[in-house]
This record gives sequence, structure tokens and C-alpha cells, in this order.
Amino acid sequence: MGPTARTEDAIVRIPRPLIALAIAAALAGCTSDETPSYVPGTEWEPDDALQSAQAILKDDDTPTRLVESGAPHVASGLDETLETSGDKPHRFDIVCDSREVSKMTLLVTRGTSKRQFDVDCKGSDAVRVNFPAGTPVTVTVAPATGKTEPQGLLVWNLKTLERADVHGCANDIEGC
Repeated sequence: MGPTARTEDAIVRIPRPLIALAIAAALAGCTSDETPSYVPGTEWEPDDALQSAQAILKDDDTPTRLVESGAPHVASGLDETLETSGDKPHRFDIVCDSREVSKMTLLVTRGTSKRQFDVDCKGSDAVRVNFPAGTPVTVTVAPATGKTEPQGLLVWNLKTLERADVHGCANDIEGC
């Protein structure tokens, strides 16, 4: 036998059903709706954080219309004045995702009324603030600070919804 014959004899033949099983197992991890948990030693990825936050902000049970959205870094903070005119109630939803910042404070202001909300930065829960249509609303989150610039995202949406779809207090800024 020549060198070519030995090379062909050394090729390992993998049965097709085993290949199909390996491909199916690899793809099964890619189709899950669950947010992957943090594994120590892995890096925080802004794209993953954004996708995860957007999934949390998605309304599956309440029909809403997206008016405006944003995703600033936690080190930049948030300072937006939102137009909230019209005849439908509004809801401001925000998710913080950071491994370096544990909590941030959202300040929502309309006229002389102000209200603060704690926003956990675990990337797993949204803070939802309802308020009626009316004059503009300002939402503010002070920039996160640290020895190094902290990584993380504040992902937010301003939405309108029908009055019947408002859950909880209809005006979280003034209180109920």
C-alpha cells in the first residue's frame, strides 16, 4: 500500500445520524427564549444586553404603540424630555443591564411633580411608569461612576396604550 492508501485508511467515518444529532444539540441552545445566566469569567456584551433588555420590554399581553426609545450607556446616564401629548395614556419602561452597577435611580418629572424609582441593573426586570397624556415628561438617570467607566446599558421605551390596558396606578408621577 502506498502513502495515499494509509491516509484514506486513517479517515474516521462518522455515522450520519450522529452528525445530525450533534447539529441538533448545538442549535437547541440557540433557539431558547431564556436569558442566559452570567458565567464568571465571561465578558459583558452590549449586543447581548440590548437584545435581552428588548425582550424584557416587549409587550406580549398588552397592546401598545412604541413612540420613542433609546439605549444609552450607564456611564452616560439619561436625560430626555418626552413629548406625551395626545389622548392615550403613556408608559415609560426601562431596563438596566450592568455587571458593575447594581442599581440606578430614575427621576420622572412633569411640571412640579417628581417621582423617583429604583432600577435594578440585573438586566432581568423592567420598571414601568404610567402617566396620562399631557405636558412633556422629563426622565433622568444620573451617570454611573467608578474607578473605571462602568459598562452597562439603560434601555428604555415610551409607549402609548389604551386606558383599559393600564395596569396599576394610572399616574405614577403624582401617585394614586
